Amino acid sequence: MKVSSLWADSLVVWPRAFLVKILFGRRFVRHPGVRPTLRMSNPNPNPLNKRGSKAKAPAASPSANGQPLPTPPVTQAPLANPVLATAATPVGQPPTPAATSPDPALTPDKADPGDQTGRNFRYQHAYGVILLAASASGTRPYTSIWCEQHEDFLAERQDGRYDGYQIKTSRPENGAWRMNDDDLVKSVRRFVSLVKKFGDRIGQLYFVSNTEYDQVTADNKDEKRRGRQPLAFLTHVKACPDHTAIKDPFLSVFSELQAACGCVATELHDAIKRMELVPGPSRDSFHPVVAHQHLPTVPGCAGLSAAELAAWCDRLIATVCACSSLAVNDPLRHLEPLFDGTGLSAAMAAKRLRPAELMLRPTPEARPFEFTEPPTIDIGTARNPNVLKAKLEGGDLKDHVDFLSQRERDTERHLMAEILRKPEKSQALLRRLQEVVGGECSEAHLRARVAGQPYGPRMMIDVQDRLRRIAKEEPARVAHQSYDCLIGMVALLTSACRVWWCPEFPIQEPAA
Repeated sequence: MKVSSLWADSLVVWPRAFLVKILFGRRFVRHPGVRPTLRMSNPNPNPLNKRGSKAKAPAASPSANGQPLPTPPVTQAPLANPVLATAATPVGQPPTPAATSPDPALTPDKADPGDQTGRNFRYQHAYGVILLAASASGTRPYTSIWCEQHEDFLAERQDGRYDGYQIKTSRPENGAWRMNDDDLVKSVRRFVSLVKKFGDRIGQLYFVSNTEYDQVTADNKDEKRRGRQPLAFLTHVKACPDHTAIKDPFLSVFSELQAACGCVATELHDAIKRMELVPGPSRDSFHPVVAHQHLPTVPGCAGLSAAELAAWCDRLIATVCACSSLAVNDPLRHLEPLFDGTGLSAAMAAKRLRPAELMLRPTPEARPFEFTEPPTIDIGTARNPNVLKAKLEGGDLKDHVDFLSQRERDTERHLMAEILRKPEKSQALLRRLQEVVGGECSEAHLRARVAGQPYGPRMMIDVQDRLRRIAKEEPARVAHQSYDCLIGMVALLTSACRVWWCPEFPIQEPAA
C-alpha cells in the first residue's frame, strides 16, 4: 500500500511540476519522503545560438569516477535598493528611448491637415482684401463686398448687379485644373444655382485659384483632354449662341457637366456665358503679394512702409475673416423680431464690407512723448503746509485753499497706491504727471499775467479747462489719470514751488 501510494502520488505531482517548469522556468526538487519544494532553475550556461550557427554540445566536467560533477545551485543575492537598481542605466548601455526620440515640436505632422485648411481659408480671406483694394482704387466698380453670402464673395456693383467669386486652392502637384475636377464641377453647380435663383441680378462669375488651368497644343490627339481644357471649353461655349451649337470635343464635356449639375442645358449655358477664370496669387506667398502689391494701389497708401503695409494687411484679413462668420455684435439683433423683417438684418449687415469706409490710409500710432526730467515731487514726505496757503492767498485764491489742500492729500494717497501697485513704473508716472500738468500751468500763467494783477482766478479757470480737456480727450498724455488727480497734482506742484499764482515772493519756513 505504501509503494502504490507513492507511485500514485508521483503520477499526480510530476506532471504538475513539469508544467510549472515549462511555464515559469522553475522546477520541483523531490526527495524520498519529502514534499516537493520550489526553487529557481540554474541559469542556462549555454544559451541558444543565433540562427545559422551550429549548436555546441556542453563540455562535461570530469570527476574522479569519470562522471560529470553535479552543478551546484546558483542563488542570487537580493538587491540593496530595487528601485535604484531598476532605474540605473548600466555603463556601456545605449541611452533610453526618450533621449533618442525626435522632438515633437520640431517634427511636422503631415497626417493632420488642420494647418493646411487654415492656410486655405486665410488665402480666401486675403483675396477678399484684393477685392477691397481693387474697389478702393477704382479697378473694380464695387460698392460693397459680401462675405460668404451665396458665394465665397458677392461683389455689389455700382449698377446694382452682383459678381460672384469662388476661391479654390489646390496643391500644384495635383496638376492643372480640368473641367471634370470635383471642385471645379461644384463651383459650376453653385454658379448655375445662383443664376437660376437671381437671374439678371447676377453679373460675372469668377473662378479664382492658385493653380494653373490645363492647356494642350492643337495637335494633341487626346480628344477628352482637349475637351476638358477649362479656357478652351469656356471660350467655345461662350461663343455659341445656345447649347445646340456646341461641337465636339466640348459637347461631351458639356453633357457630363450638365449631368453633374442636375440642370437643363439652357441653365448651364447661361451660367457658363458669365463665367471667367482668374489666376490667383501663389498659396505660399499670397500675404506679401497682397500687402506690397495690392494695398499700395489704394489712394494715399503708396508711401506706407513695408511694416505698416504688412500690419494693415493682417488687420484687413482679420476683418474679412470676421465678416465670413456668423459673429454678430450689433445689439439690433435682439430687436429684430419686433419689426416686419423686410429690411437688412443685423446678421446680414455683419457680412457686408464697404471699401469706401474700410480702405482708408491707416494712421500710424505715434509713440507718446517721453520726458527726461526727473520728478521733483517726493510722495509721502512731510511738506510745509504754509506754502500752498501763502501762494494761493497771494494769487487772490483764498477760497480755494481748503479745496486744493484736500485734493493734495487725496492725490498723494492715490499716487502712493499706484506706486505700490506698479513700482517699476512709479518714476515714469510721476515724471509724466509733473511735466504735463506743470507745462499747462506754465502756459496758463503766461497768458493770465499779461492782463495784469491779480491774475490768479483767470489762471485757475484756464488750468481747470485745460486739464479737464486732457483728461477727456487725451488721457494717454497723463497715463489715464482722472481730472481730480490732475487738480491734486496742481496743488502738489504749488507746494513744491513749481507753480505760482502771483509774482514770486519769499515764503517763511516754519520754526523748528
